Amino acid sequence: LEAAGVPNGEWMKAVAYSVGLLAFALVMLGVGWWSMRRSRSPGDFFLGGRALGPWVSALAYGTTYFSAVLLIGYAGKLGWSFGIHTMWIVLGNALVGTVLAWKVLAGRTRDMTARLQAITLPEFLGARFASRRLQLAAALLIFVFLIPYSASVLMGLSYLFEMTLGIPYGYVLGLLTGLAAVYLVMGGYLAAACNDSLRGLVELVGVALMVAFLAARAGGFRHATAV
Repeated sequence: LEAAGVPNGEWMKAVAYSVGLLAFALVMLGVGWWSMRRSRSPGDFFLGGRALGPWVSALAYGTTYFSAVLLIGYAGKLGWSFGIHTMWIVLGNALVGTVLAWKVLAGRTRDMTARLQAITLPEFLGARFASRRLQLAAALLIFVFLIPYSASVLMGLSYLFEMTLGIPYGYVLGLLTGLAAVYLVMGGYLAAACNDSLRGLVELVGVALMVAFLAARAGGFRHATAV
């Protein structure tokens, strides 16, 4: 690489990134294998046996709800264009999309699904309202709209990898899609929740370091957030 004109520091950095990403991918697959060993029933596969703790659930929810939409779409577009004023949107998401949703819906939904012995949301709606048509309609809506949502998240992450690490977009997209599919098929919701929790911790540390670094480079937090 040095003979080809690539600086020594650059290729060492690329190697370090690659090793880190490979290690993280192996951890995700390991979590999928561990979750597969613990799954003994459809309830274990789809709901993690209803035994996930509050911290795992909170981190998994936050990582899934915000993820690439917040870090790339929201911060990259709105944050760059309008600055600190976009924090009002964050406040609305935190109160309505998180606190209110969990306080009003989460506990009741869990109790009702357990009482009705429903595993999936369409199954719960069908049992709650005694409507097979409602169950099919809910399943169809989730199937249709989950595809563009998943595609947008994968696209955002793939563009991020391409811009920061120089890996071609198509390669990253295929790798991320295949990796997610493998550990989901292996371990179901337990694998997804545990991996999301790990990514949530990585995101928390990464965002904190990013804010501190940008504030230091800009001469303070006030200067860093100025429009």
